[in-house]
Parts: sequence; C-alpha cells; structure tokens
Amino acid sequence: MKLPNGYGSVTKLTGNRRRPYMVRITTGFTDEGRQLMKILGYYAKRTEALNALAEYNQSPYDVESVGLTFAQVHERWEAATYVDGKEQSNQYKAAYKRCAPLWDIPFKDIKTAQFQQVINDCDKGYATKKAIRIVCNLMAKYALANDIIVKNYVELTNLPPQVESRIHNPLTQKELAILWENSQDIKVQAVLILCYTGMRPTELVKVEKADVDFENKFFVGGMKTAAGRGRRIPIADKIFDFFKAAYERSTGKCIFSDERGKNISYDAYRSKYWEPVMNMFKMDHLPGDGRHTCASLLDDKDVNVKIKKLILGHASSDVTERVYTHKTLEQLLEAINLI
Repeated sequence: MKLPNGYGSVTKLTGNRRRPYMVRITTGFTDEGRQLMKILGYYAKRTEALNALAEYNQSPYDVESVGLTFAQVHERWEAATYVDGKEQSNQYKAAYKRCAPLWDIPFKDIKTAQFQQVINDCDKGYATKKAIRIVCNLMAKYALANDIIVKNYVELTNLPPQVESRIHNPLTQKELAILWENSQDIKVQAVLILCYTGMRPTELVKVEKADVDFENKFFVGGMKTAAGRGRRIPIADKIFDFFKAAYERSTGKCIFSDERGKNISYDAYRSKYWEPVMNMFKMDHLPGDGRHTCASLLDDKDVNVKIKKLILGHASSDVTERVYTHKTLEQLLEAINLI
C-alpha cells in the first residue's frame, strides 16, 4: 500500500532485528523538492509502525522530545514551573520519588495501567496517593503542551475511596504525665509542642523562624481554613524552652528542618518524631490527636470560647475579624498557661 506524499514511510530493515520496521516522517523539503526526514521509531510489526505513523500525522508532536523519559520530563517540568525562587513542595518531591518505577521509561510509552500501578503500589494513605496523581498529571499536561505526548493517560487513573478518619482521641492525663517524665527527649518535646499549641501537624512543620516572637511569647502560623491561616498562637511557658531549642537547632527557615536545612514534611515529622514516641510508650494516637488534646485541655479549664477559637483557628460567628490587641494576646497567653 502506497502512502500519501509527505505522510512518511515504513521501511523493513534487513537482518535479524527485534524491531525491524523503521518509521520516518517528513519534516520539510529541500530547494530541489527532496523530502527531509527524521526517524520516528522502530517497531516489531508493520501494523504497529503504521499505527504510530498514523497517530503522528493525526496529532504531530516534537520528534526531538518524543524519547524523553519520565525523569527527563520531570526535570523539564520542574525547571519551567519553579522559577524566581519558587520551590517545589516536599510533598510533591516525595510523590516523585514514589514514581521510581517509571523514571527510565519514555513518557510517551507510559499508559494508564502503569500510572495506576504506581498509585496502587503506594503503601501510604490517600493524601500521598493523591499527591502522586497530581504530580503525574501536572507533568502530563506539560508534556501535552510541549508535544511530547498526544494523550494524557494520567487523567484516566483513579484514586482509592477516601477512608473516613477515625474519631480523634486526645491524650489522657496519664499519657501526658509519661511524656513530661521523659521530656528531656527531643522527640517527646516535638510531641508536646503539638499538644500545647493546638496546631495541626501540617501547620507546625511550616512555622517559619521569622514569624516567631520569643519576647512576647507568640508566633504566627496556621493554614487550611480562613479562620486558621495567619493566626497568632501563644507559646505556653511549659513548652517555651522546647520551642526555643527547636528554633535554635534548625538550620533552615522553619523551626523544624532536616540535617540539610530543608523544611520537613508532615510525613517526615510523623516518622521522625511522633511515631517513635508512640512506639516507645505503647500509645495509640495520630499526630492530629495533639491538636485535640489541646482543645480538650482548654475545655477542662473552661477557657472562654472566643479565646479557644482564636488559639485553635476555628471559625466563629462572633469573630468576623481577628483583631489582636495587646489585651487579646495577654488573654491568649493566660489561657494557654492554664493547661
């Protein structure tokens, strides 16, 4: 079957080859009218070669980029996305590492089943699997926009049903007493900081040194909700030294950093601090239970509802604006020191 002029060609090469069918496409013409051609790829069967040529002609793509591996596409996407000092989140970096089985495969050859397998094989929770899918999808959109692929197969993948989290279980007075008995341990201190600030663990790891005011014993932090973002959180006297020690140990911009000064993720906090403490003392709590421990302790001391909501970052119908006067900050500090 003769192919149309300018369509490209399929040629069977001589010798004993696994993929003997060479596909070439027309990239232009010389002044004499001769075709300028580039090799599109090699295929095991003639039908595969014809299909590849038809796919190219239907949606032409950049032949120079077609062989880029998953890792190479990630490198290009990262360079194009994170500019002017903008830094990729630790969660996205961790998600990319979990895509290691795909790193050396040409991106155009990765289909839905392979992306889905990486998501399914992840032994972490829903949030981590979602992050993997997000990163792969962002890369696929970049590849599509730059003619590296002709179809985004990531969009056809699925996430598992999100399991509803169990009811949070505050630490008991007995458990808190055990932690205080062992509070010389840095890991225990990191757990107590959560219990006495009322922060979400994802908020704690993002607290920057520049937002800490040791003189007035508060820091600015919070995220997730409008009421929670950018709130002023008092530093209880009980944990003041722990907070300051963490600040001084950190070589990064946040109060919790790794050995290289990089901000740590929620997963890193959980595996480095929370889980070792829970295992050490045979306790059964999630990092989010620290926040609920603080809420429970404030309730036990009958702390004013408005003050409690300001500390925890809960929305309140009677707090339309968070105006922190000197008196308010004193009230927050007084309340947190009751527990």
